[in-house]
Amino acid sequence: MTKKIAYLGPPGTFCEMAVQKYFNQGAARNLVSYPSIPAVFAAVCSGEVDLGVVPIENSYEGTVTQTLDLLAYEYDLTIFGEIILPVQQNLLALKGVAVAEVAAILSHPQALAQCRKYLEEFLLAAKLVEVSSTAEAARRVADSGKPWAAIGPSGAAQAYGLEILTPNINDHPNNETRFLLLSKEESSCSEDCKTSLLINVLNKPGALLQALKEFSLRGINLTKLESRPAKTRIGEYLFFIDLDGHFQEPKIADALTEINKFAQPIKVLGSYPAASGITGRKSIFNPNLDYLRQEVDIIDEQIIELLGRRTRLVERIGDFKANAQVVHDPNREQWILEKLSHLAVEKGFSPQVTVEIYQILFQHFVNLQKVKK
Repeated sequence: MTKKIAYLGPPGTFCEMAVQKYFNQGAARNLVSYPSIPAVFAAVCSGEVDLGVVPIENSYEGTVTQTLDLLAYEYDLTIFGEIILPVQQNLLALKGVAVAEVAAILSHPQALAQCRKYLEEFLLAAKLVEVSSTAEAARRVADSGKPWAAIGPSGAAQAYGLEILTPNINDHPNNETRFLLLSKEESSCSEDCKTSLLINVLNKPGALLQALKEFSLRGINLTKLESRPAKTRIGEYLFFIDLDGHFQEPKIADALTEINKFAQPIKVLGSYPAASGITGRKSIFNPNLDYLRQEVDIIDEQIIELLGRRTRLVERIGDFKANAQVVHDPNREQWILEKLSHLAVEKGFSPQVTVEIYQILFQHFVNLQKVKK
C-alpha cells in the first residue's frame, strides 16, 4: 500500500529532499506538500496522511521551536523516525543573470544566516528578503523576471527552472538539518534507537539536576536538552530530552520511574531508529575506569550532602521534642528499617548493610536530640 506523506513545502525544499532520502527515491509513496509546520501536524492528526515530515533543528541555527511547541501543547503525535540531511545552499537565478547583477536575494531566514559570509563578501549591496521557505524563494525568483537570486537546494533549481550561479555557499561545510517523521503509530524500532521525552519537573531547587542525575547514574547518554516555557507562569519550563536507547530498556525505564517520583508524568514522544549524519553513525559511549571513579566520587559527595540535610531536619524535629519526656521512638525506627530494607532489595543493595548503617545513624541522631534537650 502506498504511504501518503506530508512535508513542509512547497516542492523543492530540503524537507522534500529529506523525505526522498528516507524513502529511497523509488519506494512507493505519495508526497503531499503543506504550506506550514502546523498544517503538516494537522494532516497527520486528522488521518489525511500516514506520516508527516517537519524540521526540528539545524546544526548551526539551532532548534525549530514551533515544532517543539506543537509536540508539547497541541498534538498527541508520536515521533516515528528522524532524518539528518546535509545542507548545501546554492545561489539560484534565472538563466543569463550574473552574480554581479543580483539586486535582491530571497530565502528563508535560516538559509540567509547560513550564508552570511558569502553574502557579505560578494553581494553586500543586494537587498535581503526573508520568505517562508527556500523553495518559495526559488518560485518567486522564477516568476519575477528580474535579476533576483534565491538561496536554496539544487532541488529548488530543478523544480523552478533556475540556474545555479554559485554552488555550496553556506559558511560551514558540515551544515546539516534534522527532520522528524510524525505518526499516530509507534515505531517498531528494536536496536540503535533514540528516544525523545518531555519532562515537567517541579519548580524547586535542584529538581532538573536530580532528573539528569538519574540518567547519568545509569550511563544513559543524552543527545539533546532543550527548555521551553510551560505556558503557565514565568519561571516554569518544560524540558525536551533526546537520549540513546529505547524507553522500554530496563535502565531507561528505571530512570523514568525514579524521575516520575518528583516530576509530573513524563511524556514519551517516541522511540525510533537513530539516523546518521555527515560524520556517520553515532558513537557508542563506553565509560572507562576514570569516568566510573568520578561518578562514584560524585555519589559520595551527594550522600554527605543528603546526610547534612537530614541532620538539619532532625535538629528541627528536636525543637518540637524539646519538652517531651521521650526522644527515642522504637516503633518508627522499626518501620523505617523495614521500608528501607525492601527498597534496598529493589535497588540491588544489601538490606543487611542498610539496616546496620541506619542503626548507626539512628543512634547518632537520638544523641543529637538529647544534647539539644
